[in-house]
Amino acid sequence: MGATVAVGSLGGAPGVTTLAVALASTWPAEGPAVVVEADASGGDVGAWWHMPTAPGMVELAAAARHDSSSGPGESGVDPLSRSQVLPGGVRVCLAPVTAERAAGAVRLLAQHPGVLSSTDAAVTVVDVGRLTPRTSGTHIAAAPGIDAVLLVTTEDLAQLKRLQDSLPGICAAIANPVVAVVGRRESSRELTEAIQVPVAARIPLDNRGAALIRGQGTARFGRRRLMEASRGLAHHLHHAVLQPAGTGAS
Repeated sequence: MGATVAVGSLGGAPGVTTLAVALASTWPAEGPAVVVEADASGGDVGAWWHMPTAPGMVELAAAARHDSSSGPGESGVDPLSRSQVLPGGVRVCLAPVTAERAAGAVRLLAQHPGVLSSTDAAVTVVDVGRLTPRTSGTHIAAAPGIDAVLLVTTEDLAQLKRLQDSLPGICAAIANPVVAVVGRRESSRELTEAIQVPVAARIPLDNRGAALIRGQGTARFGRRRLMEASRGLAHHLHHAVLQPAGTGAS
């Protein structure tokens, strides 16, 4: 079974979905990579690429409700079987664009999080949207089958303050979340001192790279700054976080 990584934020639109797709695209282990849009506010990738959202997250959640296995990696339901392929090879289990249709399915996934741990994918990256107390996304991120949780924030002072104030509550539910900061104005050391947790990655503001991930343009994005930073973060998660914990991909 491959790794399962949850990616979320505390708000402020730091580009969680874009980074989730980039992270799956650059994962260092061999095998397919799949992104699951489990954001109760709705998904983005289907709209970006003009793709139908079925099969996708709603079908995954419906199958989970009828599956009797609930342990990580024990379910007969797999995100890969409800996913579609983006140009470049990453598979995405797409969510409806509206909260009205997405929220109920995400609640089902929170009740059956074992279906998110794919037995055949090298990594499953679960985009949980906003991580706030007692929400479905937070329940998913805190589930036993999630190997690592990535918190994404920007360098905006209000966002950093929100992260600093929220971390004690987050850490009470989620052990050792990893932080990635979007932007390059401050040094990693200064940011670590400000929020009192290590910054695992700095993600540059790369609008062109983000646009390519969103299907806007035809150029190759493998060498964009966003992808280079994502590749470093993927290696960090794979080698420094997952493997020493005994849960990582091979």
